[in-house]
Amino acid sequence: MRLASATVVLLLLAAGCLSASPGGDDSDGAGAIAAPVWETGQWWTYAVVIPEAEVVTTMVVGDVDETDYHLGSSRLVDAQRHAVLNHNPALGRIRVADMALYEKNEPQLLLQFPLETGASWNFSLFGVERFDAMITAVADGRATIVAESPSGDRLEYVYHRASGWLTSFVHSEAGGELLRMTLVEAGTGYSGEAWFCRGGDLYEGEFSGPDFEFYDTAFANDGHVRYGPWSYVVYWLEEDIRSGSGELVLRDHDGAQLTRVYAPGNSHRGLGVVTGASGNWTLQVSLSGNADVRLVVAGAIEYGWTL
Repeated sequence: MRLASATVVLLLLAAGCLSASPGGDDSDGAGAIAAPVWETGQWWTYAVVIPEAEVVTTMVVGDVDETDYHLGSSRLVDAQRHAVLNHNPALGRIRVADMALYEKNEPQLLLQFPLETGASWNFSLFGVERFDAMITAVADGRATIVAESPSGDRLEYVYHRASGWLTSFVHSEAGGELLRMTLVEAGTGYSGEAWFCRGGDLYEGEFSGPDFEFYDTAFANDGHVRYGPWSYVVYWLEEDIRSGSGELVLRDHDGAQLTRVYAPGNSHRGLGVVTGASGNWTLQVSLSGNADVRLVVAGAIEYGWTL
């Protein structure tokens, strides 16, 4: 699927909205860059482009404990979208000691402080086992990093000392860009609600007519292996019914379900949630005629903070 254009990013930049809050001294602009120290209520707004959507979302430090910074989104829908589509690698927990992200509960150094030109290391992210990273430049309080994987995945990102985090982040592969994040604005003293949905991938499938029938219980699941039952499941659904008809049913064994009945001309792309108590889900799809459907399902455990 071709990546959507970054129209919203360009409009925000043209309007002069890109800025950074006081996150560190940017006066000398040379030499090694030390790790930031964050506080509860610190926030960053990003324009995010992924193949499925184009959004502006705000990341907030919702809490800080002895070990980790806990980061969420200022809107619940953005936290839910992240659970199923993973559009911000920093959401969740970042370790205070070294700013390591958590990938499958294992800390990974997206940044290795102090940031110095020529430094190299490796880490795992987005299910890719190994990225080999190098800092290609440090200037004006910014460090530019390139990370490549034997799989062909590539990351390019810039850390900005003044804002205390990334000003840009691009994940690409041979087929094109998978994620682009651009900092719009950053600051401190956020007031309001923040949410994080701890996600677990359950299912992804693409279906095409004509005369297609599908039934699957493969993603029956009892919840997160470490944190317990899901609060609900989040789904991303794409439907293009050019002709013919069909039906999709996503059903929890206790009765909660999503039902979509298709007619010619139906077209839809969107996010939703279904709450079910049993943790066991089945999927049924039937399509006739010229029709395509894509479904991505993730379990989610919802957390929230009031700042």
